[in-house]
Amino acid sequence: METLPDGASVSRDDAAAAAEAQSFVRHELRSPLAVIQPVLGMLLDGTAGPLDDKQLGYLRMLERSVARLTGMIASVVETGWLEVAAIPARPEAIDVGELLRGTAADVRSSLEVAPRVAVHAADGLPALRGDRYRLGRALRNVLLNACTCTPPEGRVDLRAEPGSRPGRLAVVCEDTGCGVPPDELARVFELGFRGEAARASATYGLGLGLSVAREIVEEHGGSIWLESSVGEGTRVSIDLPAASA
Repeated sequence: METLPDGASVSRDDAAAAAEAQSFVRHELRSPLAVIQPVLGMLLDGTAGPLDDKQLGYLRMLERSVARLTGMIASVVETGWLEVAAIPARPEAIDVGELLRGTAADVRSSLEVAPRVAVHAADGLPALRGDRYRLGRALRNVLLNACTCTPPEGRVDLRAEPGSRPGRLAVVCEDTGCGVPPDELARVFELGFRGEAARASATYGLGLGLSVAREIVEEHGGSIWLESSVGEGTRVSIDLPAASA
């Protein structure tokens, strides 16, 4: 067995498939950009000789496109899209509190600045039945989205509690961030959708995180939905079957 970066264990063959997919993105796609970016920098700062305003304008357009492509590649790696596609599901009984705490620690370590994340799992919860890596990836995408949309002085709550009916578990991620406009709520789980706030930010992505999360949750017989108010925050709720169901 091999261990992925988030602690999930997979077979050697599965780990090799995931590593191959990641290697293609990280090296085959990023390597050309590693050459393009410094050359662009030399042209823009005048190291390679003087340029007129028209030439500088074209180069700045190219620089923005390279930055966007770099962000897109990072998004593919960050959301786990490749690994979810490459690694077959391996169901097991999962301690939901342990899963939440591990996910929160993973997200906090990946962000330089983040709001406070509070994790709570109600007492006596049954185990989840599912693939540890996939469910961890879904939760990570939801939590990372909440943290990036919430200012450092804000708060994110990640909790597990009994579901709405017997044999179900609920995982809720609630933040005090910017919120989602009403006209975007129906599209937040669409593959490739990025809201106005995301498009206006300095970060680039492909709009994969919540789409991947929904795919994983539904694959496990669960459901996921989002409620939000602009300027007040967002609540993402996930309903999943317990191992005893």
